[in-house]
Amino acid sequence: MAAFSTIGIILMVCAGILFAYQVMSAFLGMGTSDDFLYENIRLEEVVGESTLNWIDSISSPSIQGFAETVISMPLIVLLLSGAILAFLIYMFKGHK
Repeated sequence: MAAFSTIGIILMVCAGILFAYQVMSAFLGMGTSDDFLYENIRLEEVVGESTLNWIDSISSPSIQGFAETVISMPLIVLLLSGAILAFLIYMFKGHK
């Protein structure tokens, strides 16, 4: 396997594990009630807001808005997007 296909598979497996963790956490959080509360894990929660203060110092408002959008996206979406990008690069790069 090429490097990009391996990276894509690893990112997909990580996304699956993260999804399973979030579903199990929601089931365990139910307790005796009927409230299933699925919560997405976001990158800003993992890293912490104090680490992300550099985004406010970006001079271009469009790049700053894009960075804030990426940081606030659910982590599972970022992992799946990275996997799709790696598979597309592998597909267009060709098999050697």
